[in-house]
Amino acid sequence: MRSFKKMSLVAAALMASTAMVQAADLIPAPTHDLPPEVIPAASTSGWYIRGDIGYASVDHGGVNFLQGPFFTGNFSQAELDDTFTLQGGIGYQVTDYFRVDATIKYLGSSDFTGDSAPGSAVTCNGYASDPVFGGPIAGDPSCDFQDNGELESATLFMANAYVDLGTVNGFTPYVGAGIGAARVKYGDLFNDQTCSDPAAIVPGSTANCSDNDTIHAGEVTTRFAYAIHAGASYDVNCRTKIDAGYTYTHIEGGKQFGTGIGTANSAFPGVALGGDGYDDGIDLHEGRIGLRYALSDAGCHQPTHQPQVVYK
Repeated sequence: MRSFKKMSLVAAALMASTAMVQAADLIPAPTHDLPPEVIPAASTSGWYIRGDIGYASVDHGGVNFLQGPFFTGNFSQAELDDTFTLQGGIGYQVTDYFRVDATIKYLGSSDFTGDSAPGSAVTCNGYASDPVFGGPIAGDPSCDFQDNGELESATLFMANAYVDLGTVNGFTPYVGAGIGAARVKYGDLFNDQTCSDPAAIVPGSTANCSDNDTIHAGEVTTRFAYAIHAGASYDVNCRTKIDAGYTYTHIEGGKQFGTGIGTANSAFPGVALGGDGYDDGIDLHEGRIGLRYALSDAGCHQPTHQPQVVYK
């Protein structure tokens, strides 16, 4: 009898355990897929290089000059031709909205033309004389000069800062400013005397139009410069941007040419006939286009999110 009871208890226990196992199979157990490697979001900061080409309208602020020991004069006209620009630099994207760079810009040669008249202390041979100073009558058009020379080059070294205004469909508008220095190199200036009023020639004079022709040696100076920038960039890919914009640059005034020396065909060859000249500054209005290239792959990777738990 006891053996039968024991066997009954064992059978009941087996049936209960089987029922529990079958019940457990009805409840889904959570399972986890192995997550892929999570790549952290890359910062957009980093170093970049840039290169630009441009075309600049060059405005001459005017020229004043020393004429003899007591008098100064001003060019009635002073113009520089438009020219091309080349620029290179290296920069750093500090944040999504702020970056800085250092650039070197080369301004190509630009022809200079002007008109001037000698001061009262300068003899205009063969022309009516001022009764006080013994020189030409002030404002006498016969004593004008046609002036020709060249701004051979200007090299600008600038430190710039920019604010990027946000990116929409790959386009990022920006504004910026910079300060630095410009090395300005002028070629020789040639003064050709004009004879626009032959009636002013004293009767019997042997004067001619080259009596006071002179050559002034060009000067090389280093000057302060500042710039204002505006433009937009376009993301070609995560590392390359097309950059197009406008830059206004002002170069402070400085010495343009030295004392004039009479030419070989002048009545006074080799003689100092005019004083030093100083320009009143140079303004550049430049349109440019170029590329910016990131030196790292910052911004090229997007973060991968942790997968959700999947129940089976």
